[in-house]
Amino acid sequence: MKTPKEWKILFESEQFERTQCYDGDDLGAFYTPEKTVFKVWAPTAEAVILNLYEDGSEGAVPYRQFAMTKTGCGVFKIEIGGDLDGVYYTYTVSSDGRVRETADIYAKACGANGKRSMVVNMARTNPAGWASDKFVRSEKDTVIIYELHIKDFSSDSFGGFCEAYRGKYMAVTERGTVLNNHPEFSTGLDYVKALGVTHVHLLPVFDYASVDETSADMSLFNWGYDPENYNVPEGSYATDSLDGAVRIYEFKKMVQAFHDAGIGVIMDVVYNHTYDRDGSFQKTVPYYYYRTDENGNFCDGSCCGNDTASERKMFRKYMTDSVCYWAKEYHIDGFRFDLMGLHDVETMNGIREALDNMPDGRQKLMYGEPWAAGRTVMRRGAVAAVKSNVHLLNERIGFFNDDTRDAIKGSVFFEEDGGYINGRPENAGKIRAAVTAWCGGEAGYRPHNPGQVISYVSAHDNFTLWDKLVYTAGDGISFDRENPTLLAMNRMAAGIVFTCQGHVFFQAGEEFARTKQGIGDSYNKPPSVNQLDWRRAYDYRSLIDYYKGLIAIRKQFSGFKNQGFAVPVTFYENKTASVVSFVINAEGQRLFAAYNPEKERQLIHVPKGQWQMLSDGERIFYSGTGALVDGYFCAEPLSVTILGENIHI
Repeated sequence: MKTPKEWKILFESEQFERTQCYDGDDLGAFYTPEKTVFKVWAPTAEAVILNLYEDGSEGAVPYRQFAMTKTGCGVFKIEIGGDLDGVYYTYTVSSDGRVRETADIYAKACGANGKRSMVVNMARTNPAGWASDKFVRSEKDTVIIYELHIKDFSSDSFGGFCEAYRGKYMAVTERGTVLNNHPEFSTGLDYVKALGVTHVHLLPVFDYASVDETSADMSLFNWGYDPENYNVPEGSYATDSLDGAVRIYEFKKMVQAFHDAGIGVIMDVVYNHTYDRDGSFQKTVPYYYYRTDENGNFCDGSCCGNDTASERKMFRKYMTDSVCYWAKEYHIDGFRFDLMGLHDVETMNGIREALDNMPDGRQKLMYGEPWAAGRTVMRRGAVAAVKSNVHLLNERIGFFNDDTRDAIKGSVFFEEDGGYINGRPENAGKIRAAVTAWCGGEAGYRPHNPGQVISYVSAHDNFTLWDKLVYTAGDGISFDRENPTLLAMNRMAAGIVFTCQGHVFFQAGEEFARTKQGIGDSYNKPPSVNQLDWRRAYDYRSLIDYYKGLIAIRKQFSGFKNQGFAVPVTFYENKTASVVSFVINAEGQRLFAAYNPEKERQLIHVPKGQWQMLSDGERIFYSGTGALVDGYFCAEPLSVTILGENIHI
């Protein structure tokens, strides 16, 4: 048997890439009613057997087996006549002295818990009207992203969802859901639509391994960063996980429902590691898909026990094929790459190019985390897609800006560390840089343009915004009790993010002071911790209204509509150094914003113009109801004041 070091030498040789890599677009099971063609890339295998099963669960024996034929470039192939729709299958791969059964890494469907792949007629998984389903976005449109977990969305029994749909894809498709005992307060999709966001960012919805799909236990929960089958929807969110076609149909129904509501769908994709380094990838081609260090040990820059090797030709192809498949088959409108810093620049740029070459592909968003969780060892010559290298990425590959996040509210790694809004007004310089999307290179990196930057203060990782504010407020502050000072800080954080250049992202529930009772890493905690509390949404509806107003302002100001270039920003000096005030000019409109992190009111000078109050930091003034401002005004403590000229909301 070869050692990991020997495999590494082989796989990174020029000869292997030239003779054994495959560039066809037909790997996996390709179905017609007359026959199904199976192709698997297994260049190190001596033999591959196709196993057919009647059942998708583990345990039964195959009812038929076929020896596959090795063709060129390491591909094994076989054609099986007849209609195999709904038949389950695996491969038995003999390689390097080991015989192992594995699912198909290119599977489009699978049985419960993903150990057996499934042949499926994808045409029968399309809901009515699917052919005309589409989300239309101009590249110049304002982008406001709302991060959502499927189970979080509808687990709350007070949310008015159908009992059978709670925690499922189908809950998203329900219209007219309302809070129990408050029929005037919408929940679910109607709520998200009314909020005004342009996109939802779904935490992983591909098939992941950390939740038993056969269990009816509603308390089972995971964020989903445990990939099993990258090209198959997660089964625990389906009403029937035993039928591989049901999850596909219901996933499409969910996408269609979002699109009908005018909302785009972004997938959180996790190609940087797999759930199990001894899973399907390793069983199919041992050691090819993973990075190993100079001693032959698996790299662990993901802190999950393995790192995939994006720089190797066939995993780069796999990532590209997978993203394009979701975009085409499921009408997905964007992709967020988990730990993008573990991938190489060439791969990321190649995926962007592949999307661009699809019909409407340029409309697809693409962004990621420009960091890794630890050390990894890339192939010599590969360049990591980390923040210091964003200038090497395609200008339409975005990245989360943790500098903005930490400048506003403090470090995510130290619970009592504050930021500009909660104890460190001296961060004013960083806040100015955040306003311009850090395009001046102040932090040692230089985005191509503001549109490359994702501004945010909270996501699923770490503490919710509200919980972070509670921790920095000191002892005696409750996670559950309404607190005027913390509410002002919450509004201020949002006000800053929504007046920064770049794209806006916020976590679902941030707009109603979402709490997880101070738990930062809730990846496997039950819904009682993670779910959206729709009663809390009702209690904090004034905060929701404030977020709605910020969204309306952002949509109406042309300076935030096209972020392909930096819009002129003029900063002003203030008597109090911590106060940040500025004007943005764009297409005959002007927006003036003043950030006051102090606990006292501040006198703010306003440049000449026809200024109208759009927000005083607590209220939003619609349809010209805000006061006219001439010369100066008093900014309230812990507030973001917004004035507009020719901006109508």
